[in-house]
Order: sequence, then structure tokens, then C-alpha cells
Amino acid sequence: MVLIKVMIVMMETGFLTSKIIEIFINTDDKILLQMKWWLYMSSIGSRLKKLREEHGYSQRQVAEYLEIDQSNLSKIENDKRKLNLVLLDKICYLYNCTPDFLLGKTNVYKNLKISFKSGNDMDLNVVAKINQLNYHLDVLRRNDDKNYEVERPRLNINLRRQFGLDDYCPIDIFTLIPQKIQNLTLVWLPMKRNVRGCCFKNNIDSIILINSCNSIGRQNFTLAHELYHLLDDDENFVICSEEFKDDIERKADEFASNFLMSKNALYDFIESNNIENWTIEDVVKCEQFFHLDHRNLIGRLYAEGLIDGSQFAEFSFNIIDKAANLGYDTSLYEKSIGKEYYSIGHMIPLTKKAYFDGLISKGRKKDILLDLFRDDIAY
Repeated sequence: MVLIKVMIVMMETGFLTSKIIEIFINTDDKILLQMKWWLYMSSIGSRLKKLREEHGYSQRQVAEYLEIDQSNLSKIENDKRKLNLVLLDKICYLYNCTPDFLLGKTNVYKNLKISFKSGNDMDLNVVAKINQLNYHLDVLRRNDDKNYEVERPRLNINLRRQFGLDDYCPIDIFTLIPQKIQNLTLVWLPMKRNVRGCCFKNNIDSIILINSCNSIGRQNFTLAHELYHLLDDDENFVICSEEFKDDIERKADEFASNFLMSKNALYDFIESNNIENWTIEDVVKCEQFFHLDHRNLIGRLYAEGLIDGSQFAEFSFNIIDKAANLGYDTSLYEKSIGKEYYSIGHMIPLTKKAYFDGLISKGRKKDILLDLFRDDIAY
């Protein structure tokens, strides 16, 4: 501690020259290791600022992600306050870089291009979670002799038919999709209110994040929406919001709506139930049968001219109470219980296999499963 204080005085008075700093950095003497670490942490600010600006993030957004005051982040970026190890870890996941890169010990850096379909409403926790899981995938695949490109289904052919389904049956999408899409992992976690989900893919693996704050019906729609990005979009890393709409997002919404309930299925439902003028009873029956998001269904009915503006307004409110009074289970309109933080899919058995094959340690296996929110099988 005395050495640290002496070094601070030397820096402030200008007696700590670049040559002396070089000696400190290159030393392996245990007495100087703490001083060596302090040197690195005291000169990290400019690189942090450059990374933030290159990614287009504001100080407010990064400070919110780090759970610190913006003024503290400003001090860190100007080397007036040191970065602790907890913040260093979070920053590495945010920018998909190593501590050595942040500390200036290497210039090797792999920047993942992100397509924000969310306007200014960025959720940096979503970015960090994808980068964290992608890092784990790199570790798990490092010694895998089966790193071949997966062949995913194509959207230019009827996807229901490829999955062995007809046009009329309802879909349990969270059971179906992990079975039909090779090397897919689904992760639930709370996100900002307007962020619906995220899709990440490379040539081998894919990850879809679902906002667990949304209702089960909305989660069903989100998975179908992100499925479009997985199978048809050229972007490898997409974060989607409720409000942002470009041509690709509109196509993804249209695909999701028709995948969950095809146009043939909709009009067959109308005919089978003798619907001439839609009532709330008809709406609830339809969305319960097809596991649909309420907002999406009434929006679709309105767009197709099957209900008018007054019906749309009437059907928009108090759906939980209306469904309950009609005798239905209301879980479709509520958050899923026990899945605020959760995951299913390929990364779990991939992690287990890597451990049993001796490719990762027991500690690494635990860390990966905990980062997948599977503490029930981590220990």
C-alpha cells in the first residue's frame, strides 16, 4: 500500500517517467504486482470512452447498465476514478472484449455488429447477455471436431409443412421450435418494457432471448417474430422493440402472425364458429385455441376488416377480467411463472457433454449453467 501511495505522488509530481512505468509493467516481482494492476486500471479510461463512442452508446446508457452514476462513469473515462473488477467484468461482456484488451495489453478485438430494431430504447443488458453466452459457446466449441454449419429451414417454403404441421392446428411454439431448429437455445430474462426480444446466430449456433416481463401470448408471438430473423434475415445480431417498425420488422410481424395462425386457419375458425360479427367471446376463444397474443389478434382482425374501430377499442381493455368471466384460464395474458430467468435448448447438453469429455472444468460448467439461469442443474 505504501508503494501505491508513493507511486501516486510520483505521478502527480511528474517523477514517474515512461521508462519507470515500463519497468513496473514488465515486472513479475510479487511486491510490484499490485502496483502493476493499479497502473493498468489508472489508464483505462480513454479506451473505455473510445469503445462507448464506437458503439454509439451514451454515457447515460452505459452508466445505467453498470448501475453507477453517470458522473462516476465520466470520472472513470477521464482516469479520475479507477475501475473495479466487478465493473471490468460487466464492461467486457458489454463490448465483447477481454480484460487484456481493455487494459491495453492486446489489440485483438472482435466486435459483433448489432442491428438495433429498437430506436433509442437500447437495453444494454441484452447485448451483454448475448456476448456472455457467445463467449461460452466459443469455449464449448473450441475443441469440438463437429463444428459444421447447420442447415436451417427455409422460409421460402411453407414452414408449417416443413415441420410436419397442417395449416389449421394450434402450435405449442416453445416446445416445437427447439425440436425443429438445430443448436438453438432459448433464454428468458426481464428486459426494458418496449424491448420484445433478441436473435443471435452464427453458422453453427443460435440464441433467442425472450422478454419474460411480457405475457405468455406475447412471448409466443416474440418467438415466432425472432424465428423470422433467425431463418430469413441477413443480420446476425438483432434486438427488437415493440415500437420500432421498418420493412423487415413488419415482415417479421406478418410472418409471426401467420405462422401461429394461418389465414386458412383464421377463416376456417370463422366458418366453424358461425361468426358474422366478432364478439369478445369469439376473440377469446380464438386466441385461447391458437395460443395468440391478444393485442396482435385484434390488430390483425382490424387490419383484415373483420372488426371496426369501435370493436377494436372495446376489445382492447381488461382482457384478463373478460377471459376470467368467460370461464377461461388467464395464464395466456400473464407472465409465465417460474421463467423470469430461465433457459432451454442446446447449450445445456452441450455444456454437460463438454464437462464429461474433459473439455471444461467443473467450475466452468457451473459458471455457464448459472449464466443460463439454470441453477437447478448447475451444482
